[in-house]
Amino acid sequence: MEKRHQEYLEYYRARLKKYENNPLYPYSYQSEKALYQGIASSENLEEFGQKVEEDNLAVKSAISLVKDQETARKKLYHDLKEDIRLHAPSRILNIVDSFKTDMELVQKISEIEVEVNIEITLDLFTHQINYDLMILEEIEVYQSAEVPDEWKKEINQDRPQKIIHQGHKEWNEVVLPHAQKWEPDWQFNFDLIWEERHRRLIPIPDEVLKKRVRQFKTYRGL
Repeated sequence: MEKRHQEYLEYYRARLKKYENNPLYPYSYQSEKALYQGIASSENLEEFGQKVEEDNLAVKSAISLVKDQETARKKLYHDLKEDIRLHAPSRILNIVDSFKTDMELVQKISEIEVEVNIEITLDLFTHQINYDLMILEEIEVYQSAEVPDEWKKEINQDRPQKIIHQGHKEWNEVVLPHAQKWEPDWQFNFDLIWEERHRRLIPIPDEVLKKRVRQFKTYRGL
């Protein structure tokens, strides 16, 4: 065996060992095994090159790595109940075996990631209520404050109303236009607040959150 052939053999053996006995990479192990067996059974590098081309081994190796990575990502997002982020690995796995070239593979994965990133961006607008919790508490404090009669209008009415007015303005001039750049018909979906991926980030009891949701609607004019 020529020196260069031996070096390639050792290289593909090392690639195979990288995935051996690793439960996260079953597809990669099989594809690397095929490459290693291909070069080990070849008389020379030219013969190996023909095997790689005829059996599309390089592309199959790339596909296998994607399948392993996306399978792991899918399980993670499923376990975390990250329903929107789950879309990318699910869509990729549905079509990954259909690709014939690495360029096809890279291009389609990129397209899917872009599409799902937009979905994630829109989903994250649900966090707006998280950002507003302190302001909602501030409004409540002003509205319920016990003050002398001569201060009631300013403290209990004017100040909270000024904050609410600013909340309406910011929503209509900043938040809504930004969201609708991604989806022209977007409107805030209150049901999403209660989905696990969002609810776990709001560290208050359900009854308090229900009250904050009502206050949020008033503050943002929704």
